[in-house]
Amino acid sequence: MVESRNLHKVLQLDQCGRCLPDYVIVATLAQSPRHYLDGGLLALVSSAPALRSINLSQCSLLTSASIYILAESSKSLLKELHLDDCQGIDAALILPALIELEHLEVLSVAGIQIVCDEFVKNYIVARGQNMKELVLKDCINLTNASIKAIVEHCPRLSVLDLMNLHKLTDLSIGHLTNGCCALHTLKLCRNPFSDEAIAAFVETTGGSLKELSLNNIKRVRCFSAS
Repeated sequence: MVESRNLHKVLQLDQCGRCLPDYVIVATLAQSPRHYLDGGLLALVSSAPALRSINLSQCSLLTSASIYILAESSKSLLKELHLDDCQGIDAALILPALIELEHLEVLSVAGIQIVCDEFVKNYIVARGQNMKELVLKDCINLTNASIKAIVEHCPRLSVLDLMNLHKLTDLSIGHLTNGCCALHTLKLCRNPFSDEAIAAFVETTGGSLKELSLNNIKRVRCFSAS
């Protein structure tokens, strides 16, 4: 049971999938202004105006329209948004709504297959100056161009997850070596980077890193370890 008086700053609905239809939320939050409702998400955010963090990961029925609901309701407050594996979302369609979230610092779009370089570049150019944590894991269409944009426009970025992006090359490691000075957590697992590129990166920036994940990078061997 969700009680709106307990919804303060964090809303976590990850893995709800198809088990949380709108009518359940509407019935639970009966005090919400029904005539303004556009699905269950609007009922929730309307009943929790102080929300700062929303986790909607793996909500299979979530559509692009829901992101516009968030932009309308929480654009000046929301700081964290997690949309991992929300395959019903069209990245191109939600871009204007995401840009409306003017104070967003944490964004995760992990596993959304249609996330592309154009989406990343356009969003980062508009809002990268605020970004502290960016999760792009399993967005398999991304290339070095996205990493270049991130390095150029995210001066405050401290956490970056690039796991399983098989189109990236050592050029991306070069970009990261020359930028993202605030970075302290970097996840590079399951990528085709060379041992030499990783070693050069570690030598240049390793002092500021607190966490570097290199699991299942087949070409990383002796240089990085030393």
